[in-house]
Amino acid sequence: MVYFVGAGPGAPDLITVRGQRLIEQADVIIYAGSLVNPELLQAAKAGCQIHNSAFMTLEEVIAVMTAAEQENKVCVRLHTGDPSIYGAIREQMDELQKRGIPYESCPGVSSMFGAAAALNLEYTLPGVSQTVIISRTAGRTPVPERESIRQLAAHQSTMVLFLSAGQMEALAEELIGGGYPPETPAAIVYKASWPEEKTFLCRIDNLAETARANKITKTALVIVGNVLQGAGQRSKLYDPTFSTEFRAAAEPEQQADKMMSQNAALASFTQEGTQLAQGIADYMEQEGWDCRVWSTHKGREGGHEVIPLQVGLQDWAGKRFADSRALVFVGASGIAVRAIAPFVKDKLTDPAVLVVDEAAKHVIPLLSGHVGGANRLAKDLSDHLGADPVLTTATDVRGRFAVDTFAAENGLVLTDRVKAKKISADILAGQEIGISGPEGWLGKEDLPHLIRQTEEADAARILIDWRQPQENEKALCLIPEKSVWIGIGCKKGTSEKALEEAFEEFLQSHRIDPRAVAGLASISLKKEEKGLLALAEKRQLSLRFYEAEQLEGLAGDFSESAFVREQTGTSNVCERAACLAAWRSGERDSAAWRSREQDSEAREARDLLIVKKEKADGITLAAALAYRRLKFE
Repeated sequence: MVYFVGAGPGAPDLITVRGQRLIEQADVIIYAGSLVNPELLQAAKAGCQIHNSAFMTLEEVIAVMTAAEQENKVCVRLHTGDPSIYGAIREQMDELQKRGIPYESCPGVSSMFGAAAALNLEYTLPGVSQTVIISRTAGRTPVPERESIRQLAAHQSTMVLFLSAGQMEALAEELIGGGYPPETPAAIVYKASWPEEKTFLCRIDNLAETARANKITKTALVIVGNVLQGAGQRSKLYDPTFSTEFRAAAEPEQQADKMMSQNAALASFTQEGTQLAQGIADYMEQEGWDCRVWSTHKGREGGHEVIPLQVGLQDWAGKRFADSRALVFVGASGIAVRAIAPFVKDKLTDPAVLVVDEAAKHVIPLLSGHVGGANRLAKDLSDHLGADPVLTTATDVRGRFAVDTFAAENGLVLTDRVKAKKISADILAGQEIGISGPEGWLGKEDLPHLIRQTEEADAARILIDWRQPQENEKALCLIPEKSVWIGIGCKKGTSEKALEEAFEEFLQSHRIDPRAVAGLASISLKKEEKGLLALAEKRQLSLRFYEAEQLEGLAGDFSESAFVREQTGTSNVCERAACLAAWRSGERDSAAWRSREQDSEAREARDLLIVKKEKADGITLAAALAYRRLKFE
């Protein structure tokens, strides 16, 4: 019997347990002496025949295997990494098959994974790259034209390049010619996991220079791609608000806390600036931000991690516009302006951009002061640093209510910027503005100057509502994001298509704005319903399941069904599930909510129902609105 065994990337303890056992049992070992760590051979038993294939031809290797089989011996063919990648094993297997010699493969840890470990790298970062291309440059061994580096580079995904260390100039030329920008990050990993391991971070356009300076000509991998910058979007796999086949989504945090859980990117350009950026990042993370710091200099020891800024600043800014809610430049404002200029598009979608001078005397919001929250963040940072916030927006300068800031800080969708601009102008002119919203959401004692609450929606200039705005709506509609929970019940095996059609019809018939929908709620009996799981995943909605006892515990005027109680243990699924999900995700601890003097949590939850049960083709739906306390600051 012949075993093809992966030796791993180099470190003796990175071979698999199965591979180690096969070495211990082998009567004959043929190992790739130019690449395999010879320490692995120390596990071979006394009397084991050992052959170095670096000095052998294919015919000589097969002859040794054939002789071992004739003598009923165990033969191990020890390849570096995993033998399935550039291991030349297929030709050996073909020859063994011709001779009727049995063989098996034992996988190993590829050097590409050893290299990733050396760099603490994830090859597939959400929002950056979800594809890894494994290839090599053409040399004495050609590659098909359709698989040339130039052709593959057009994808601009993550690339791991074997057997290319001796052709760095040609490699860089092909990568750039195929579509990678010259400043794309690259890495050279020499002898991954060996004691002499070395890693070098660079850019594609100085790959050859980096290799020459460090005398790298072989036994190295080249990795190319923006994943080397190490900043991607959060994955759905472990997102507490995302349901999977194995885990129901966790209860969401309070809406205000969720709003502060944002990505922030900081950039600095001097040693002093980097240390200041580290301190700012530490403070922002205490306030709920997820921060990353890039710099051309190293930070202070023990401070916030600093990522080397190895690409052009404008290229960096473009990527951060896509994956961050706030950009903070520590340095001159001119640097920031030039970096962000090509990417500025819309005040409703642009991230907040701020500048902090290196002496921490001034904090300047450059972009998205209201909607993006730059002004609020500038004030917070100024308070922390003892700096002056440099605000230029009229409502902030004059201390007046700004509807776009109010919307952004309360998770409300601004549906009409023209109306918002007119409201701000009227407030600056001293005109009083009426505002209306769901019961208990607005506290009269909290209202700022010139803002008055009105019970009549028709009399309001600002209307906070979960319904889709009508074409003839006079008021500015602000839609509360992720506040409506849709309770849903269905027959076993109901298809995704049927559920989606019923869901869409339900939203349209009641004018429920999709942006207001937080998720779906049902009974635990439906946890395995594939159609329901697929609907939640397709619509990117949270999914909550509750036991029958939890649903039945809600007191109130719910629709009743004896048949449903017999089948599920509760008289109603959709209404009760919607109310329970809305109650648990709302700000139920606020004084205003407690003042309603309900006698139990159950009654509080019942009062959140906004659309009673509707039934169509075995599917039932209802809707409930989570309570929120809006803040005027």
